[in-house]
Amino acid sequence: MKRVALFILTLFLLLINISSDAAQKYTKKAIKAVSTDGFNISATLTYPKIKTQKEFRTVILLHSLGYSSDWWGDLPQLLLDKNYAVLAIDLRGHGKSIYDPSLERVSWKNLKNTAYAKYPDDVIAVINKVKEENSKRIFFNNYAVVGSDIGASAGVLASDKLKIRPKTIVMLSPVTETRGLYIPVSLAHLDNVDILAISGTGDVIAKEASDYLSKFAQAHFTEYTSESKTSGMLMLKNDESLADIVAEWIGEYLN
Repeated sequence: MKRVALFILTLFLLLINISSDAAQKYTKKAIKAVSTDGFNISATLTYPKIKTQKEFRTVILLHSLGYSSDWWGDLPQLLLDKNYAVLAIDLRGHGKSIYDPSLERVSWKNLKNTAYAKYPDDVIAVINKVKEENSKRIFFNNYAVVGSDIGASAGVLASDKLKIRPKTIVMLSPVTETRGLYIPVSLAHLDNVDILAISGTGDVIAKEASDYLSKFAQAHFTEYTSESKTSGMLMLKNDESLADIVAEWIGEYLN
């Protein structure tokens, strides 16, 4: 029994040390932004703890409908391992972004299309908040966007509004229009932004949307079919190679 107890204690201390080492390598900040209509948007900004580094290559993560920024699996750590900053945003009605201007809890299930139409503005509000709170550092001169279904749509629409656009956008299970967010026109405006569109095996809807969207793209539009038979963020869980593929794709643009 003593040996078992000693083993458990040693393992526990080892896990604490690993967690402590990871914490020492990165700065992690909770971001609270207020969108144009007063809705409260939450996000997490994590970046390498390098005192001499003032400009960070950044990846913005925008999750699927009904999920949250906690569902990205191994992808955030893979990006951090490449010394990127990672901005993971909880979209309105999801995760910690559930409080309206009156601080009443609001679920995505109860949102109307007029609220979903604010998603691009929510993303921009978070970006502006990061800039405001980190005035001595630069995060959005050299960045990429990874979005899943409605998150991908929000990313495209936000990118169309931003003065400095991302180097690339990765779209998991892309959709032409969802909850009133129609993206082909905005995609056509992104003349220097290469796109990677990923669909799961057998996901006919995403594949058809990807084929259609490719007609509007003004830069390179690459389509990839994952071995996963699921869709959206679940592909990252069911296809172990996918996070590496996404990270390597981004590395071609942010290095």
